[in-house]
Amino acid sequence: MADHVVIRHSLDLVLHLVDTTTGALLSGNGAVFERDGRPFHFLDKGDGHLILIGTGREDFRLTVTLRGYLKQEIDVRYEQLSERFPLLELPMLPDGTVPGTGKYRDLSGRLEGLTELEAVWLGDAACMIRDFNAKKKMMTIFNPHHLLLDRVFYALVNPDTRVYEALKIEERLSDTQFLLQDKLSMAYGSNYPIARRVFGLVREDGTYLLRISDQGGDPRWLVRCRAGEREWFQTVDFRSPREPPLTMPQEEQAAGETADPAGKGGM
Repeated sequence: MADHVVIRHSLDLVLHLVDTTTGALLSGNGAVFERDGRPFHFLDKGDGHLILIGTGREDFRLTVTLRGYLKQEIDVRYEQLSERFPLLELPMLPDGTVPGTGKYRDLSGRLEGLTELEAVWLGDAACMIRDFNAKKKMMTIFNPHHLLLDRVFYALVNPDTRVYEALKIEERLSDTQFLLQDKLSMAYGSNYPIARRVFGLVREDGTYLLRISDQGGDPRWLVRCRAGEREWFQTVDFRSPREPPLTMPQEEQAAGETADPAGKGGM
């Protein structure tokens, strides 16, 4: 019997670059990637699917530079990804330099101690939760328009108290059923929407930028802020010329952490 060699290649990472303002999957054409500060390349499988094969699953720092978007850096942690299908969805924030890419509205400023910033559109009520199987971590939704919901980061929104629980979709089973990475901790009602999360940028000094795509309709967004382990929500009207900057709850301000009164710090 002739000797033969069997070569197996492991799928080590699937990268999706997503325009966070629209949810559109970016092709990645012209993108420059760095792994722990050293240039490297993804295999482009088309339709925005960038993959690594046979490189090993060691954690690393990923840097992405793409024309028309702000540079993005993220720590790739494999314990946070699916072992079977290690998909990393990386939100990319438009820098506003590419003509004709859309109309944006910004919320910017500086808030000392701020570490994370994201938001959901309060006018997004196309899908509602129907049921959640805690044992299977399976969410069933009402989806009359057969929307794909093919991104990773969504939220379960309480429209009455104006808070939401961040969701991460592990697998899309159908138009109405999705496996979540974690169990739900928030009680829900039949009128609770499932909305896509839009991510902002926060720098080390607390300077922030939240940019949304203005598609008309309800101008109110529910903004989720985090400062270390503290989390709070703030409703923002992006069409209000006198919209105040982000502010920390009063009990946190009493500890000496206050917002920039100008609310328009440089970015």
